Amino acid sequence: MKLRGINHVVLKVRDLQRSAEFYSYILGFEQVGQRRRMLFFRGGGHPHDLALFEIGPDAAPLQPHQVGLFHFCITVEDETALAELYRRCKKACVKILGVVDHIVSHSFYVEDPDGNVVELTVDAPEEEWAHLENPFERDRPYHLPD
Repeated sequence: MKLRGINHVVLKVRDLQRSAEFYSYILGFEQVGQRRRMLFFRGGGHPHDLALFEIGPDAAPLQPHQVGLFHFCITVEDETALAELYRRCKKACVKILGVVDHIVSHSFYVEDPDGNVVELTVDAPEEEWAHLENPFERDRPYHLPD
């Protein structure tokens, strides 16, 4: 058996419309369907890559020391697309948590309207890091243009 990758992520959200606006208008996902309290979005090559499930405004907030999702990562086409997305997030006053060179990728991290952490990244060419014994061992500073 060989795995082919992650097909999609489903997030529980308080306000479906507010989250839909974040994932579609700011991050660029295309809404492709809905069912009751769920919306489905496409950003890559699957029937859907992301779904949002509305659980209501009284949902408990995320807790820092709780087991569960730490973050999920969305890959963009190239460095230009990453910089454009960074500027779009800044303009929309999205909370940006940090920008980092992970050696194998260049990324920045944001919070969605419910506090879920989303990493936005572009992969670094493998020839830049393949010679390293453990390219995941450390990070380097990285700068994206404003």
